[in-house]
Amino acid sequence: MARRRTTDPRQVTFQPPGESSKHSLAQPRTRPTRTKAVKWTDLINTGTRLDEDTIDRMNDAIGRTGLGLQGVWEAAINWYCDQLGIPTKMPPDSDKNIPRPTAPAADPDSLTLITARITPNTRYRLVAGCHQEEQGGQEFIPTALNAWFDHLDETGQS
Repeated sequence: MARRRTTDPRQVTFQPPGESSKHSLAQPRTRPTRTKAVKWTDLINTGTRLDEDTIDRMNDAIGRTGLGLQGVWEAAINWYCDQLGIPTKMPPDSDKNIPRPTAPAADPDSLTLITARITPNTRYRLVAGCHQEEQGGQEFIPTALNAWFDHLDETGQS
């Protein structure tokens, strides 16, 4: 009786290219279709370098108000711009490029870069405030934050 030779299932069988291999045997895996629209795409990254005291005050304000980093920045910039008389609603074609600081920071190593994503209208108001006060963003944002923190302390808001 002759033994039948069985093929090892672990061994790969070579198939030369031809008519039968026009279509791939494996189908590429596709990602699921997105069902919800992205809600944050219109927010603009805005960052500046802050000193430790301002960061501590910001963390306290985040804890007291329950707002996150974005909420604190939005509230502070909008409140400060209200004090400067900058219009609440800015035209959509307003300048969104923040001016550079007038003078470099005295000790940039002692400052920490903090970035928040803010709405376009807040960004337009920030730029208008920078131009009105003739300051760069690195000077204007900490001023706005500290002024708002002082306002919170004076009014006892939390």
